[in-house]
Amino acid sequence: MMNNFFKHLVKALIAAIRFVMVFLSEAVKLLASSARTKPANDELNNSFRGGVMNHRTGKFDDGSDPAGWYERD
Repeated sequence: MMNNFFKHLVKALIAAIRFVMVFLSEAVKLLASSARTKPANDELNNSFRGGVMNHRTGKFDDGSDPAGWYERD
């Protein structure tokens, strides 16, 4: 009788460990899928192309922002 109890206990522990491992694996997949892999607004590409530094936004652009300021005071 005691031997049967330990068999069921081991099976339950293995099932619990498997559940936790699958849960953690799916959580990591979910977090990794929502990670951003590109800079927002193509910031990197704009800095390679050049342009004029818009000090209002802190980015390079073509100088056509009506509210932007392009020279330091």
